[in-house]
Amino acid sequence: MTAQNFNDVPYDIKKAVLSFITRPEDLKNLCLTCKWVREIATPQLYKKVLLFVGGHKDVRISGLLSRSNPGVQHIRKIYLQLEKTVIPPPEREETSDSEEEDEPQFEEISGTARQAQFTVRLLLDFLPNDILENFSWQNWEPFQLTNWELLLKKQRRLKAIEIARIDRPFMPVLEKQPQLLQGLTNVSSLHFYPDNLDRLQACAKALEAHPKIEELQLSSDRCLEDEITEGLQDSSTRPGRITREIFQQFMPFDRCTDPMILKKLSIDNIDLRYAADTYMKFIKFNALESLVIGGCTGEDAVFAQLSKPHLRPTKLKKLRWFHEDDNENHALEAFEGLLEATAGLEVLHVETNNLGSLPKAGAIGHHGKTLQILGVRNRMPQGLVMYEPDQFEEICTSCLELRQLSVTFPNTSVSDAFPSSEFKAFLRSCKKLRHLITMNFQAWPSTSNSFVSNRGDKLKPQWYDLYEHDLQRLAQQIFEASDVHSKEQGWGLGHRSMLAVVAFGANGKTQFDEHGRIKLKQVPFVRGQKVDPFGDTSFLAVKTTWKMVQFVETESDILNHSLYDLHEIHNTP
Repeated sequence: MTAQNFNDVPYDIKKAVLSFITRPEDLKNLCLTCKWVREIATPQLYKKVLLFVGGHKDVRISGLLSRSNPGVQHIRKIYLQLEKTVIPPPEREETSDSEEEDEPQFEEISGTARQAQFTVRLLLDFLPNDILENFSWQNWEPFQLTNWELLLKKQRRLKAIEIARIDRPFMPVLEKQPQLLQGLTNVSSLHFYPDNLDRLQACAKALEAHPKIEELQLSSDRCLEDEITEGLQDSSTRPGRITREIFQQFMPFDRCTDPMILKKLSIDNIDLRYAADTYMKFIKFNALESLVIGGCTGEDAVFAQLSKPHLRPTKLKKLRWFHEDDNENHALEAFEGLLEATAGLEVLHVETNNLGSLPKAGAIGHHGKTLQILGVRNRMPQGLVMYEPDQFEEICTSCLELRQLSVTFPNTSVSDAFPSSEFKAFLRSCKKLRHLITMNFQAWPSTSNSFVSNRGDKLKPQWYDLYEHDLQRLAQQIFEASDVHSKEQGWGLGHRSMLAVVAFGANGKTQFDEHGRIKLKQVPFVRGQKVDPFGDTSFLAVKTTWKMVQFVETESDILNHSLYDLHEIHNTP
């Protein structure tokens, strides 16, 4: 019997259909429609919760934790960020237009952090036991040890443990209560941020309690050098203090018979020059599916080892690399060798600073049959480096399965009616990518009126709206040209191409700098509609926020992940 309406459709099909709705506002509206839709949409709405704590909105958490709220039991992931409350500027007399506006002032961070810790305590007290899978404190302010202890006691189903900055030492608590770590039976991911001796020992305790994990993140901000004068990093004679302390259960490394079999590995700010004698011994690199290396030294040794047949990561699907300052390009040559030695990459993201050149188009094209996400950026003192038109065309010709692309395009002026010839040459190459959904132009288009500063990322506030309007017009032209080409080729969705997001700039939120100018980060545009006075609708490129793009188009990961910007954040006090 054929279903007459959506209510007659089987429950499993309803659930599958509604699973494609991801925007929180849409899920909230679905919960207000009828009972059976609410039962399906509520778990998805509450599965992942992002809270800004430490501000005047903390009182709303009481509503979230209310016993009458049916969604609390469905919370699985909580991400907490410290809210910066803007202080209203004092009243003053009007000044001339030539004077710069004052930078927004914020409340003292220490008072905000204390309030945030109190809010976190209430959150952990009133959450049902054993429902969370992930809890992340995404701030550089220390987390309270009492809250961390309460989290591990009440949420025994956690899949990830973070050993990060905290207000008191870990070890006295872990030595007194070893069951805190041993009682977590579902842990598959460990995130280590060792910046003192106590945290080094706590990381070792966590790894000892959970040696069979699938994901490991190891990030050092090099603060250990203040406490340890020598032997911090690996050397040619012996392993460093980091590897000896955290991975002591695998020593001696050269005789390790039971290495860690990981699916995901992320290493940041670690010296890998002698990794062949340490990390390569107690981690089975050829089993990795995802590898992220950021801000490390000596990566060329790792890339050279992974290029060997017996160590080659045959299952590798995701590779991301951040690197700074390599005048001789040894790391780049080794990285290109790894690309040519492996096959089957689906995600490739390269962020470099002061590197002589970009990865070769041929090395990237070696993964053309499988590569779906590509991001390449190299920042030099004089600006961003871009591929030559023929090199970029080679990439587009080889990587026909690309769905997300982020590269530096040639400069063009948004004030002119038509883009520059070099810019149009790159766009013609992109027309070969029939599956392209997200396109990110890393460089900011110039203006004939010099709205943007010489660095190309700062703008006077009075010109922002006009510059944004010019960007919208350029995005509109790109969407329309893509639609025309797709219709001619019979690609896409019939009436338009699959291109859904056009973004300018790098990852981040547009904000003011210390001189009162707007620091451009990223301006994304998505497909929208406009209605004329006669009720006719037509296509329109609509600006959205960089955080909301993921709910408009799920194939937009390239916009929200930037190793370059994350590395800057990690090294900011």
